[in-house]
Amino acid sequence: MMPVKLEGIRDLKRILKNADVKIRVAANKEIHDIANDLMNEAGSLAPFKEGMLEGSGVVTGKAPATSSLITLTVKFGGVAAPYALIQHEGVDPRTGKLYFHPAKADGGTGPGIPGQERARKYLEEPAKRHQATIVPRLITAIKRVT
Repeated sequence: MMPVKLEGIRDLKRILKNADVKIRVAANKEIHDIANDLMNEAGSLAPFKEGMLEGSGVVTGKAPATSSLITLTVKFGGVAAPYALIQHEGVDPRTGKLYFHPAKADGGTGPGIPGQERARKYLEEPAKRHQATIVPRLITAIKRVT
């Protein structure tokens, strides 16, 4: 699992700790939206042959009683998580060598994001792209209800 470090999240958590319930609800809804956006983008970039890996993406999480913000996890694989990890890393677990070939090499490209190839790091790269937008999206969501 790759934790995401966010600039400004400490201040946001401090503000939300004692915030009105409608503000906390708006922030938590936005966190769900962000996680689902990430999962959908990652699924569109996952290696594709029959679509089973792309369809295995889920968002899981909980709202701890001691926190103002929920914690969500975006993951792929389900019972096939070891396969999802191997595909994500693109490393042959027996040899340690990179083995990933673009999906079109095996005959199955599937629908994806125009201009982007399905490839390894299908979750990590979108997560990196979304990092810079998370805190601004949360602030915008809070401003809509205040």
